[in-house]
Amino acid sequence: MKSKNITRESHFCKSCFKEIRLTPIRSFIEREPILCDDCLSSVIKELASEEMFGIKVISLSRYDGIIKRWLFSYKELGDIELAPCFLFPFLPIIRLFFKRYVFVPLPSLKERSQKRGFIHLNEMLKASGLPFIDVLEKNKGQEQKELSVDERLKKKGIEFSGREEQIKGKNIVLFDDVVTTGSTLKESLDVINSHNPKHVKALILMNNHDSPAKRIK
Repeated sequence: MKSKNITRESHFCKSCFKEIRLTPIRSFIEREPILCDDCLSSVIKELASEEMFGIKVISLSRYDGIIKRWLFSYKELGDIELAPCFLFPFLPIIRLFFKRYVFVPLPSLKERSQKRGFIHLNEMLKASGLPFIDVLEKNKGQEQKELSVDERLKKKGIEFSGREEQIKGKNIVLFDDVVTTGSTLKESLDVINSHNPKHVKALILMNNHDSPAKRIK
């Protein structure tokens, strides 16, 4: 009796490009492996919850480490292959905390997204299989990193792009990669609230501001 020749599909880490050696547990849980064990262990998981502008804001990490390096390559160098990496280590927690919620990515400047070739927050959500609607747009201003603290607090020209029926009566999660002053979050929240959502929370990938937040154990 001839034995069957079983070919194992190889998977490579999207961060360091090494072959991913899957444990039986990871093989069972993950449909498509994204990161190797070494890169996964390098992710700083610092879950925190705080109240900002009358809503609960959950942050996943601090503005440091491997995620910060990914973000530079992703946004500044256009490395779209990194899109699945950002939320992958946190997906079980995200799905638990935001069950029956729809994500609304905070807007970037159109010119910046066009130059990059993709809308970075949308691609993160899409690659992670999270439900989202793109209903906010930013029509003026500069990139946050180019502004002083006082300049960041000014209005950014965030507007609603239409499709009110996708907001009214829905549970909404405002999603951003980094929060510093919270001004973009506040302006986006004001716009979303004007269209009568049922409930609004926020999810931040990396926290870069100084207000106290309660760690989630």
